[in-house]
Amino acid sequence: MREILVLQLGGFGNKMGVKFWEEMYIDSEFESDIDLQEQNKNNLLNSSNILFYNLSEKTPLPRTVQVDLGQDLPYSNTDFNPCNQFSFNYSSGNNFGFVKNNCCNQIVDIIFDRIRQEIEQCDSLQGFQIFASIIGAVLSQMLNDEYSNAITQCNLLVPSVKLNDNCVVSPYNSALAFNQLIDSAEQLIFFDNEGLKQNLSRLGIQFDYQDANLHVAQTICCNSSPFRNPGDINSSLRKLSTNLSPFAFYKLFTCNMTNNLYSDYYKEYLKMDEYQIFKELISSDHNQTSAVYTQGKFVSAALSVRGKVSNKEFDKQCSCFDYYLEHQRYRTGVKKKFEGINMFFTNICQKKYQNYEFFGSSIIHSSSITQSLKSLSEKFKKMYPKKSYVHKYIQEGIEESEFVGAQSRLDDTIFLYQDTLDTYQDEHFEYQE
Repeated sequence: MREILVLQLGGFGNKMGVKFWEEMYIDSEFESDIDLQEQNKNNLLNSSNILFYNLSEKTPLPRTVQVDLGQDLPYSNTDFNPCNQFSFNYSSGNNFGFVKNNCCNQIVDIIFDRIRQEIEQCDSLQGFQIFASIIGAVLSQMLNDEYSNAITQCNLLVPSVKLNDNCVVSPYNSALAFNQLIDSAEQLIFFDNEGLKQNLSRLGIQFDYQDANLHVAQTICCNSSPFRNPGDINSSLRKLSTNLSPFAFYKLFTCNMTNNLYSDYYKEYLKMDEYQIFKELISSDHNQTSAVYTQGKFVSAALSVRGKVSNKEFDKQCSCFDYYLEHQRYRTGVKKKFEGINMFFTNICQKKYQNYEFFGSSIIHSSSITQSLKSLSEKFKKMYPKKSYVHKYIQEGIEESEFVGAQSRLDDTIFLYQDTLDTYQDEHFEYQE
């Protein structure tokens, strides 16, 4: 089997990871496989083996390693392997330097020994899924050095564009971590509280971190369904990375999820069909970051749909949207799509997600992600010229050249998305004419 090892790192990573495993346990239907025929039961166990092990016993265990610098691993009803849970008597102090140069140097050997033992139990490891905060950037670099053939997907909470962070030094931590993640990970999926708050408000739910974590967990669970369930396309992390990233170093993605919790009032006027599902999966209104897709250009998208959806109708919606973007330039002169790229990578699984008739999620690769990077770069440039709190990082072993490198990496990434892709599209368009 093509196993995936999940790493829950830091406070955000563990809280969201616990919700993810609760959703995965429900979706895997371990409790209902007693009533299935033997053949279907074997198929169920084979598909679940990607993210679980110990399946022959009554209690399957997730393939995960939980690491928290403080002693506050969240409680969960899901059974975890206690040998894979690590909590230390540290406090990051919201300081990237302290985590990188002090904590990780002392605990990395213990963590990597356990990761190696988990990998030895795998038949064929395809990659890592990381739910991370600050510590994720440091460990992902080490994973890339030791397991260069494995695909690393990082799910990250980034600072919001409009909302101010409670942590004053958040721009420093985010920029320094981004400088390492952009080199070590193949997929960087962004979430922010502002986008999650907008999604929950449309459902009539007041913003709460528990609901936000559940919202993100359901999205990632649906995105990983092509890895676990038989469908039209049996996907993998490598295939997903190949289709979403047609260019090197373009690996910043956002997520959408269909809103299946409409009130009874809206259900009378809104029908969830192929058109509505597709509309929500590519709409900025359902984006889980604060980026607006209309302010950028679509590169590619991976759509995962659960339920009895017509392949023909769904492909028709993809073709119509592709045609619209292709001809948008002739009316407005604004390019909304990159030529020569197979935009949609779709997977339809007939198995329902929990009790929802239809459920869908998408991973969008769009140049609009530069809005988050620009916001982070502006906050960084406001603080660093004044040397605000820089001495705290220097005391922990961070050199000023690393700040300069982080700032230049942000600017280079923004330039790559805005300039290089535009140049590619202009050359391709002139060649076709």
